Amino acid sequence: MISRIHPDSRKLAGRVVIDNKFSKDSITPLTVWKKSLVLNCSGFTVYDPNGNLIFRVDNYCSDSKNEVLLMDAAGLVLLTLRRKRLSLHKEWEGFLGDLQNAQKPLFVARRAFSLLIPINNLAEVYVLSSAKRKRKWTQHSDYHIKGCYAKRSFTIFNSSGNVVAEVKPKQVRSNQINLGGDVFNLVVRPGYDLAFVMGLIIILDQMMSSHWSGVVDCT
Repeated sequence: MISRIHPDSRKLAGRVVIDNKFSKDSITPLTVWKKSLVLNCSGFTVYDPNGNLIFRVDNYCSDSKNEVLLMDAAGLVLLTLRRKRLSLHKEWEGFLGDLQNAQKPLFVARRAFSLLIPINNLAEVYVLSSAKRKRKWTQHSDYHIKGCYAKRSFTIFNSSGNVVAEVKPKQVRSNQINLGGDVFNLVVRPGYDLAFVMGLIIILDQMMSSHWSGVVDCT
């Protein structure tokens, strides 16, 4: 049985809502498979506990890795994720829907590069309301991601340090064998938009894929 917890509105400050139907009032477990539905194309497919397709990413086969589209099961674009050019911090911007000219981003994510930041700090995320748009780097991040992406073991926190979502390796229950890095569990806490969380995971995958080579020891 899935736990049902009424979200505390104080813990949800600064949240991003892509579509209200993706914000659940209970803990939501999902299975993420790093595989596209399109033949000979990389991407993601995301399933709910009943095996229903929730999200898909099919455009990793594009020649350009600077833009990725997160879609729902029917192929409707929910988020456009675009790499920011000439960025020292591997910044990515998230736009609502299919990107239109002069559209402003909803949020920006960047790699956590600092000698003062522990190595398990992977990324920082800033929600860009109109009031914050010009001073995004002078404030504390709205979300941050800590853990080890190579081992598919990391956690997304909000600015108050509350857990938003957790990623763990997918295991076969009978003998606790990991299924590898291409299949993993995603558990999202109540009140947070599933599409937003999945968008952050896609961005993190792009950041890490271009930064790391080989197996990374995150101990």
